[in-house]
Order: sequence, then C-alpha cells, then structure tokens
Amino acid sequence: MTTPSGPDVPTLRGEMTALSLFGGRLALSELILFSLFLTDILMLGLISELSLSAALLVNSCFVPCFVTALGLLQGGLPLAARHYEDGDVTGFHGVTGATLVLALICAMIVLIIFLAFPPALHMLDFPAALIEESWAYITFILPAFVLSMVYIAVRNAIIATGNSRGFILLSVAGLILNGCMNYLLGFGLTIGTFSTPAMGISGIGLASTIVEGMIFAGFTLLLFRRGFRLHHLSPVPGLRNLWTAIRPYMRQTTRIGLAVALIFFVDSTLFSGVLIMVGRHDVQGMAALALIFEWVALAVMIPVGLSEAIVQRVAQAQSQFSPAGQTGNDDISARMYQTGDSGAAAALPSALRMILRAAFMVTSLYLLGIAVIYIGLGINVPTLFILDNDAHPAIVARLERYAIPGLLLAIFMSFIIVFAAILRGLLDVRTSMIAVVICYWGIGLGVTFVLVEFFDGGADEALKTVNIALGIGTATLVARLWFLLGRSRQ
Repeated sequence: MTTPSGPDVPTLRGEMTALSLFGGRLALSELILFSLFLTDILMLGLISELSLSAALLVNSCFVPCFVTALGLLQGGLPLAARHYEDGDVTGFHGVTGATLVLALICAMIVLIIFLAFPPALHMLDFPAALIEESWAYITFILPAFVLSMVYIAVRNAIIATGNSRGFILLSVAGLILNGCMNYLLGFGLTIGTFSTPAMGISGIGLASTIVEGMIFAGFTLLLFRRGFRLHHLSPVPGLRNLWTAIRPYMRQTTRIGLAVALIFFVDSTLFSGVLIMVGRHDVQGMAALALIFEWVALAVMIPVGLSEAIVQRVAQAQSQFSPAGQTGNDDISARMYQTGDSGAAAALPSALRMILRAAFMVTSLYLLGIAVIYIGLGINVPTLFILDNDAHPAIVARLERYAIPGLLLAIFMSFIIVFAAILRGLLDVRTSMIAVVICYWGIGLGVTFVLVEFFDGGADEALKTVNIALGIGTATLVARLWFLLGRSRQ
C-alpha cells in the first residue's frame, strides 16, 4: 500500500523568512507601542515632578494588570489559530468570542481597581497632593486602560489568522498622534486667535485615551476585514444566543489562559521584587539594576512579537501535518509519536523541529546584533538612558561592571519567550508554568532574599542570582522541547 505523501516540510531558509516577515511586523509593532509609554513619561517630566510621580504610580499598578490580562487572553491564540488554519469558521469565531468575554471581565476588574485607587492611596497615607494629581490622571486615562483589555483580544484574533499587514501602519500612526496630542492637550497651543488650554497631566491622560481609541478602531477594522462576523457565532441575534454559541469554547480557552496569565504575572514580579529587596540596602545598585531591567524589557519586545508569530506557525503546521480531527488533541506526546499510514502525520515532528530551528536562528541573529553593539562597538545601552553621565558617576560605573551580566539577561529572557511560545502553540503551558514559578520565585526571588537579608548581599549578588534563575529556566524549556521533538526522530 502506498503511503500518501503529505505537504512538504518547509526548508530552514523558508521558515526563517516566514517567521521574520510575519513576526517582524508584530515585533516592530510591539516596540513602537511600547514607545507610547516612554513618550508620555518624557512629556510628564516637562510638566512637573509631581505629575511625573503621580503618573508613574498609576502606571506601576496598571502594568501588572495589563501583563496578567495579556497572558490570560493569550490562551485563545493557539486555539483560534488552529481552528482558522483548519477552516473551522465556527470554532475560530467561538474561541474569539470566548476571548472577548474574558477581555470584558478583565476590563471590569481594571475599572473597579482604578476607581478604588485614590481611596486606597488615602488609606496608605500618601500625600494629598499626590492623590489629587493621580486622580486627575486616572479620570482621563481610565477609558484607555479599560479599552486596552479588549484591544488585546482583538489583536490576538488578527494574529491567529496569520496576517499582520497593517500592524506597523497603525502603530506608527498611533505613536505620531500620541506625541502631537500629548503636546496639544498637555501644554496647550496658540495659533493666532485659536488656542487650546493647557490641561497638564489630565491632558496627557486624555491624549492616551484618544490614541487608544484610534488604535482599537483600526484593529477592529482589520479583524472585520479578516472575516470576523457575529452572525458566524449565532445566526439568531441576541445576547443569550451568542453566549450559547460561545460557552463550549470557554473552558479550554480559560484553562490555557489562566496558566499563561500566571506565567506572565510571575515574570512581571521578578524584576520588581529584586529591585525592592536590593533598594532597601543598596540604592545605587537598585538604580543600576532598574536601568538594566528597563533595557531588557525594551530588548525583548522583538522576541515577544516573534513569539506570537511562532504560536500561529505551530498551529499552522499542526493543521497541515496532523491527521484530520486530531489537531485539537490535548495529549501532545501522543500527537508527536502517533503512528499511522498518513505521510502528513509522519512529517509533523519534522515540521515542528524546523520551526524550532528557524525560531532559534532568527532569535540568535537578533541577539548577535545586540552582542555586536555591546562587545564589538563597546556601547553599553543602559548608560544611554542617563542623559548626563558625568552627574551620576557611581551608577555609570556600576552599569559598566554589569554590562555582560545585563547582556546575558536579555539573551536568556529572549530564548525563554521563544521556546515557551513553541510549547504554548502545542498547548503545553504546564512546563512553562512550573519552570517559571520555581526558577523566578523559588530561585530568583528566594535566593536573592536570603543573600540580601542574611548575607549582606547587594546588586551584584542579585544580578548573578537572576541570571542563574533564567539560565535554569531556559535549560528546562530546552529539555522539554527535546523530549517532545528530539525523541520523535526515533
């Protein structure tokens, strides 16, 4: 009996090109949108130190909310991508609808948190002027915070379709509009007889809401052009009918999303926890670490965008090479090692290995470029965040000493993000969840606490501990990928 020949496994060059084109747009979009926050901070710094402090305090609370929601809503991405690649219109719309429901729940939680934010500051005895300035900011930026939750779900649904066209255009337009609106509403403008009032921190918040609304409208239009329609969920209008159509997809979407949310939440607490512990004993060391962590957060925006493309590519490979009806199987090992007479099924592990190799190569080339900047050109990027290096010689000296360890942080974080994305595409979130909790909290925060509080350690010991934690996490994910994909050669 002749074994049917399935689709051809893509070449390494072809897979690298596909990942670079699709993931490149996502990565640049992430990088540009991340710059919106930096623009706000620069503008607020020109208004007053009180306005800057109030906005940073509010954003320090919003960032964990956003990161956790991002993880929760990521649960629907691999599922939606699989249904889309299989041509299952109902399944794609069902998962997207379930993700939108979760996004609305996140939006309600964010609304409650920030309405209670000023009273909470009052209970904690924060200065009255800071509370008043924070409320002036929250009043106008809260709609943007709420809308950003739904934006994540809409953006993930577009990524699931494998088409990232329009992302960069919307992101660049948002960045330019944000800068213009910040200046116009924050500082005011007078042209002849026409003038706009200077709203200060409230104007900066209002500008963010306007820009977020514009970006959300743009991505909603992109999703509509990709074919999303409510009538695919239920031909009969009505909220009850929509919920009946969405409910079967809620359980798996929520199960995967909660695991990813835990991973993202733990990840967001590693750096902040280390800074709090070090800052109690070594203020200059904390400042140096904060600049390094800020740089790492900026550097991994490229791998973050690439990871979203990887999830979609894994789902696409499983749709192409898995036997019909088995792409939704939760037993990953069974799917890797299943036997049968299908040539496509036999090619699945090879296709996934090719995606892994391509992801590793693209990420390595990106990190090689960063290494050339650090080592070849001798540019220590975190020092560029200090406008006047001569005014802070002690911090600059620390940054120079931490150059290589800081580079290792970016390398480990980048590979963890990419390898975890491949596992997430295979619906394996348990490995990443266990590795992150043990390595980040158990080793990263736990060992740092012991060294700092009981052995008079400082920033040097903390940086080494974080690198060890990230290195062990990377090795754990590599071992799991080898088990799933490497053994399938046998």
